[in-house]
Amino acid sequence: MSPPPMVSYRKGMFADEPLAEDSFSAHYFEFEATCHHEAAHAVSEYVFGNSLEFVGVKTEYLTQPDGSIDVMVGGEVRRIHRSARVCVNYDYRPMLFVVGVVAAAGPAGERRYRYERGAPMRLLGASEGDHLAIDTIGKSLERRGRSRFAFRRHVWWHAQKLIAHDIVWRAISDIAKELSDTGITRGSEPDVHWRQLLPQDVYRICRRHGLKQGIARVA
Repeated sequence: MSPPPMVSYRKGMFADEPLAEDSFSAHYFEFEATCHHEAAHAVSEYVFGNSLEFVGVKTEYLTQPDGSIDVMVGGEVRRIHRSARVCVNYDYRPMLFVVGVVAAAGPAGERRYRYERGAPMRLLGASEGDHLAIDTIGKSLERRGRSRFAFRRHVWWHAQKLIAHDIVWRAISDIAKELSDTGITRGSEPDVHWRQLLPQDVYRICRRHGLKQGIARVA
């Protein structure tokens, strides 16, 4: 299937359509969508030359006062920081550009997954942290005469273009499936369950689809 049409930052990142139904299958779909969200972060980190420390998806079961249970799904991708030195560079090419595109890639990947399955576009909650990361950079640039809204549009456009590449999307889909189906289960709290993939498994899948680490490195 072709990738979804390009949309604006606001329409993509802040989409908040209602859940189709409150059922196990609907909640499991949200889990799979989150797997694609985190897989898109992981693949974008890899193609920009970053090494990964952690890739995981968390399911949390919250018991409400009336006895009902709410299911919350989230995730995390951590890169390895090679240097302990603090580097502040407000010329956002390449460092801040890469950080922005990687942050935007998660929502872009989740959006494509939802589009392909005709599912509601529920991205507002999942993209909150990503928007914060992008906007923090944008506000820093704004204090130096740049437009934070232009920065948002710029990295969001490039994230959508990255996710539209067939080999990138195939790698994302396979990582999401492996994370969902066979990821290592861990967790010290009874109501919180993590599924994670080892970084070498992410690299293996990327290489299988012809992606090399750093292939999208910017100068």
